[in-house]
Parts: sequence; structure tokens; C-alpha cells
Amino acid sequence: MELEYWAYANWITKVALYFSIACIVGGSFFYFLFYSHVDLQKKLLNYICLGVGFGLFASVLGFGLLIGSLADSGILGMFNTDYLKMILNTATGIAHILRIVSFALLIGLIAIILIQDTIQLSMWNKTGFSVLVISIVYSFSQLGHVTNLSIFPQILLSIHVLMMSLWLGSLYPLYIATRKISGFELKQRVHLFGQIASFMMVMLLLCGVTVALLLIKDLDVLLHTEYGVGFIVKIGFVMAMLLLAALNKWYLTPKLQAPTFAKKLTYVLVVEMFIGLSVISTTGYITTVVGLE
Repeated sequence: MELEYWAYANWITKVALYFSIACIVGGSFFYFLFYSHVDLQKKLLNYICLGVGFGLFASVLGFGLLIGSLADSGILGMFNTDYLKMILNTATGIAHILRIVSFALLIGLIAIILIQDTIQLSMWNKTGFSVLVISIVYSFSQLGHVTNLSIFPQILLSIHVLMMSLWLGSLYPLYIATRKISGFELKQRVHLFGQIASFMMVMLLLCGVTVALLLIKDLDVLLHTEYGVGFIVKIGFVMAMLLLAALNKWYLTPKLQAPTFAKKLTYVLVVEMFIGLSVISTTGYITTVVGLE
């Protein structure tokens, strides 16, 4: 199996991981934002479950792909025990195992919540959930292109991934909220989300730009490499999402009490979801298939 095939497989896996953490973080945020709506919370819990399931599968597959790419003996190389033992003795292997265990524990935690058949989570559930999500988010800085940098850019990347997940993962919950809730309450909740999102986007951009400056130290890298071109394309998608977010905040949200504007918001959110998928696909591509030269 050629090296490029392993790279493309890793790309798909990474996109799945971005998608999963977005579902978990964005779904959890809206779960608490709409605490008084039982039907909506049940849908959000299913959304979170989807993210956790995707994440566990992608994490296990990603670990297998790492073993297979080193063994270089086809698909069966993913089960090579010699390389498995070797990887487990490295920081990369430990980070993979931490991610897999965190996703597995999240499934167990959600199973407990479902068995309890309640939407009110205990403090222990909230704390455990938060710790596991933070460990998954941090794993991105241990398995990506800032691994060899200092702890500061690693923390910045973790915050960037968290803010990106919160933003992108909130789009679908916001979409179903506009279809379940109407009138002043919808306007009030969306306005609150918009206020939080403003801070979130500032953090997202500050952390992202800082990490980019630490990684791309030469303008030629930005303009004359595949990584640089891919990064510019990603920025273009992000700018498009920022424009749509501004449209939501300053034009649609103030008029959400009118059903026609709530419907317009759903259309904009669908477009944002497709652009968001393009963002994580481009990010996954330049960090796995291309890489920073």
C-alpha cells in the first residue's frame, strides 16, 4: 500500500475526528443553553452520541493507520504487533491511546446518563465529561504539526480547536432550535449565543493567527507551497463563514420573532454547515496529505 494512500486515509480519519469533536462540544453547549426544552435536549444528546461514536471509530482507525504506515505491508500491517509495541513506547502512541480511552469513557458516561433517563446532569457527570473532552481536544496538539513546538503554541492550538469545535458544532443545534422554538424565546436564545460567539470568534482568530505565524515563518511558504495555498483556501472559507455569522447577528437575529426570518436563518445555517465541512476538510488535507514543508 503506497504512502500516499495512507496519507489520504489519515486525511479522512482526521476530518472524522474534527467532525466528532465539533458534535460533542457544540452539542454540549446547546444542551445547557436550552436546558428547559426536554425534546430538544434529547435530540442534542443523540447528536453528541453521534460525535462520540464517530470519534471512537476514527481514533481506533487512526491508530491502526499509524501502525500500518510504519509496517508498510498492506492493510494487514495495521495489526502488526511488533510496530504496535514500538509505538506504545513513544509519546505519539501514548497520545493516541489517551484519545481512544477518552472517547471510550465518554461512551460509558453517556450510557450512564441514558440509563438514568434524566436530562439533569450531576456535578460528577459534568466534571467527568469536561475532563474527557479537554483531554481529547489537547490530543490534537500532541499529534499534529505543532508537536515539536513549545507548550505555548500547543495550548494555543488546543484553544483554537476548542473554539472551532464550538462554532462549527453549534450550527446544527442552532438549526434544529429554529425549527422547534419560535418567537421571542428563539430570539433571546440566539441573541445570547451570538454574544458568546463573538468572544469565541475573537479567541479562534487570535489563537489561529498566532499558531500560523509560529509555523509559517517565511512568506514564500505561504505563497509557493501546497500547504500555503491550502491555508489560504481555508482562510477564504473562514472569512465566508464570518460574513454569514455577521449576517445572522446583525440582520436576522433582531427580526427572529417573525417566522419568515427564522426560516431565512435556517437557510443560512445550512450554507454555513457546508462551508464548515469545507474548513475541516481543508484543514485535515494540509495537515496530513500535504504537511508543512
